[in-house]
Amino acid sequence: MYSGAANIVLSHQYSTIFPGVSKLLILVLCLNIQSEVESCPGACVCYSEPKITISCQQQGLTVIPTEIPIQTQRIFLHNNKITLVRSTSFSSCRNMTILWIHSNNISLIESGAFYGLDKLEELDLSDNVNLKSINPTTFRGLIHLHALHLDRCGLLELSTGLFRGLFSLQHLYLQDNNLQNLLDDTFLDLANLTYLFLHGNKIKSLSENVFRGLINLDRLLLHQNRVSLVHRRSFHDLGKVMTLYLFNNNLTVLTGETMAPLVSLQYLRLNSNQWICDCQAQSLWNWFKQFKGSSSELECHLPTNLAGRDLKRLQSSDLEGCIDSFNQIRTSVFSTKTRSGKLPTTDSPLNSRDGTQKCCQPETDKSFIYEAKGKASPSSHSSRDAFDFYRVHFRHAMFMGSIC
Repeated sequence: MYSGAANIVLSHQYSTIFPGVSKLLILVLCLNIQSEVESCPGACVCYSEPKITISCQQQGLTVIPTEIPIQTQRIFLHNNKITLVRSTSFSSCRNMTILWIHSNNISLIESGAFYGLDKLEELDLSDNVNLKSINPTTFRGLIHLHALHLDRCGLLELSTGLFRGLFSLQHLYLQDNNLQNLLDDTFLDLANLTYLFLHGNKIKSLSENVFRGLINLDRLLLHQNRVSLVHRRSFHDLGKVMTLYLFNNNLTVLTGETMAPLVSLQYLRLNSNQWICDCQAQSLWNWFKQFKGSSSELECHLPTNLAGRDLKRLQSSDLEGCIDSFNQIRTSVFSTKTRSGKLPTTDSPLNSRDGTQKCCQPETDKSFIYEAKGKASPSSHSSRDAFDFYRVHFRHAMFMGSIC
């Protein structure tokens, strides 16, 4: 219910100054108070201070109330059982600045559901695990939106143009979804974005222009994904990033050239990856020599004689040559993941025909991939894992080009 105390005080002041119209003024104000009370949805609590607010959380609602007053500035509909946001659900709420509709069962947002809400500053749609996909025009026109919460929505992809025109957006929460791929220029219009949370997804690679346009980004969280490939120019617009988390991924190699644009970086976490500490790690090792910020350890996975050691603490001589890296990858993967069945027999692409060992051979021999694929049993999950490991390293060579 709206409080009418302010109106009653005002009517008393007017009655003192203009006694002839006091009764009429009081009647008008009282009717106004009554109309405001009647316009408050039955399952909700309404109040006008500090902003006109409709609070309907935890009421078991299955649909969005239709009688929301047009002057409402804040609407709280979280922790209900709402399944649908219609194109007309908020069409009269042109003054709305905050909308919380998280923790419902929303599976569909109709096109135009937020059309005309150009004063909206915060939109929280998180914890709607059946949402899965969002129409690319859903957020069009939200020119004053500062914070957008889309975490834990079961999202499978981000449609092309989904964030187009959100020039004021500062915080974007996309963590704990099922995203596997991020398209180039997904965030192109978000020049004012400072926080981008993408952790807890299934992202496999970062392409050249995936973060293009994020010139003011401060915090980028990409941990707990499946990232194995990072293009050498993935971070080219991230000169203001101060925090980067890439721990708990599938990284084996990351070049110093890739990290070079991160001139403002202060906090870096790269732990819990499968780092190969050979010649391919030399440029990253060199980059760390000039990095002044705080970093986690980078525990070497291979070669076996360096396993468990921190890459940053190695000597340059430890990284000379790619002497046994492919053979040790093959031995490590197949000995731990295929403990039964015949192991594929292949020649290392790091070994030349004359028996000498090379680092980052420019033209990778693909035959070992097809050979491994042909010998892997369809019923053997571990064999498929081993083949995937081979494939990741081949893709990395194709994705990055020559590293050394």
